[in-house]
Amino acid sequence: MNPTTRRGFIRRGLAGATALGLLSKAADAESKADSSNPSAPAVQTPAVSEFSITPTPVRTGFGGVGFHAQMLLADATQDFEDQVLAKRWRELNPRFARIFHTWLPGQPGTRDAKVLDALARQMVMMKEGAGTEIYLTTGDLKETNSNEDLRSYASAVADDLEYLQNAGATNLKWYCCTNELSLIEWADMHTDLARYRAYHAAIAEEIKRRSLGIKLLATDASPVEYWGTIDWASKNMDDITGVYGGHHYINEQAPDNLGFYKWFLGRCQWAVGLAKGRGKDFILGEFGPAQYFDLKYGIRWDACKYFDTPLEGMAGLQLAEAAMAAINAGVYAMGYWTFNDYPDRPEEHSINHWGVFKWLTNGALTRAPYYSYGLLTKFFRGPGTVFQVESEEDLVRVAALEHDEGKTWSVAVLNRQSQAARISIRLGDLQDSKAFRKYLYDPSRIPMTDDGDLQEPIGKVAPSGGKLTDAVEAGTLAVYTTAYNDDAPAAVKGLEVKAIQDTRISGATASANRLRWTASAEPDLCYYRIYHAGVRIGSTAITEYIDSGPDHHRKAPYAVVAVNRSGNPGPR
Repeated sequence: MNPTTRRGFIRRGLAGATALGLLSKAADAESKADSSNPSAPAVQTPAVSEFSITPTPVRTGFGGVGFHAQMLLADATQDFEDQVLAKRWRELNPRFARIFHTWLPGQPGTRDAKVLDALARQMVMMKEGAGTEIYLTTGDLKETNSNEDLRSYASAVADDLEYLQNAGATNLKWYCCTNELSLIEWADMHTDLARYRAYHAAIAEEIKRRSLGIKLLATDASPVEYWGTIDWASKNMDDITGVYGGHHYINEQAPDNLGFYKWFLGRCQWAVGLAKGRGKDFILGEFGPAQYFDLKYGIRWDACKYFDTPLEGMAGLQLAEAAMAAINAGVYAMGYWTFNDYPDRPEEHSINHWGVFKWLTNGALTRAPYYSYGLLTKFFRGPGTVFQVESEEDLVRVAALEHDEGKTWSVAVLNRQSQAARISIRLGDLQDSKAFRKYLYDPSRIPMTDDGDLQEPIGKVAPSGGKLTDAVEAGTLAVYTTAYNDDAPAAVKGLEVKAIQDTRISGATASANRLRWTASAEPDLCYYRIYHAGVRIGSTAITEYIDSGPDHHRKAPYAVVAVNRSGNPGPR
């Protein structure tokens, strides 16, 4: 099965960590008790809930909140790449990404030159646009039947890794030989871990011989019931492992489940502690809300169970809650599956619709998690230090990050109570710093913005007496940050508009207007907004835009506006 569908399938009755004897029955029982807790009415809380950001770090060198991001540039148009994929990557600014490396279809071990070149372009774009660190895994591992065949395959893997680095993808940091321990069937190597080790040993030898500096990840297992394989790897292949990692999908807990956070925090703490015991980090390579994996309309449907339902907004809240649990557990980095939908391929009789926005043929429309999880990818990006937060209210989740750059802060507060929470957060050494911008995600009022812009801040909250005091509505996520500036970019210069014949579609021509301008010199430029007759018609990450829309004939002025990383637009 190809990597567009072979990921995190719901499996029941399979041997996992518990069967391996690596998680105690008591801990397993505790997790079931916590995770099965229904969404009971919240207990009334004091008028003000006190929280304290302690000087105790949960972890230093935090990587960031990110995505599995298969942009599939070989299938995308150049406009979609520049105006949607690149623009939104810069907008959400994730510092971590997991990506599939693939071979020529049906020929594992044989390079697909076109796809590899597109992958290199994507990785460089991520590096230049957001400083993204990349974890790469191969979606179609070759079955080898001899040591010679294994060495040859390992050499082919190293050839592609080296090619990517030489193409400029120096942000490639980690690699795993397979997705979720899969060889012939999904997760089949969880019962043959010695074979998995053999693959990594051969690849590690090639990486070392070529001095590529890429660390191997073990084991990429999903779901948490298979994380016991990570314990096995720590005992049997730590010498060739640079980082540990696993996946999980929230198939057993509904989006309004009040016990999920504590349960998932515990599972992530277990994995982080195991990795830390070996002097390594833990990466949550894939995660997300419940999976719908079944036949629908006669094809295989792989999508978030709650998309396009009344629970989509709540799924966005649960996703942010899961990320906050991972952050507070000390996870190095994490990747939601996925940044964008996969393109529909009728010949494969399957679809993969998990993106925080849709593919180009479905209008690139954003979904609810774009505006919840996107706040965390943008403001909970490393490098930085996650600090422990002491709380007197279990149903108000708080995560706090001090960014290394500028010593700015981002604080996320997710209120699971049934009423608004009055919060007072003691800021420690921050004292009365500059005012925090406040961003809000309310699943009952999901933002709808132009071209995938993140929602605007709803205001500022100034700390007083060393405390940040505010109210957070019931069932919402608030993100407070000092990682911003109020400066606006300079006006864009050199705009030229020229009428052209648009020949981008083979065999067809149409009139259009081509806009070109001088690149902004702003050091924190994010993207450009395009206006015609005072109406926004698009966005792009480059200095060209072709307007072939229905109103391009209209005699009216164009304007291009630069937008910086803080979301501040320049003048028109």
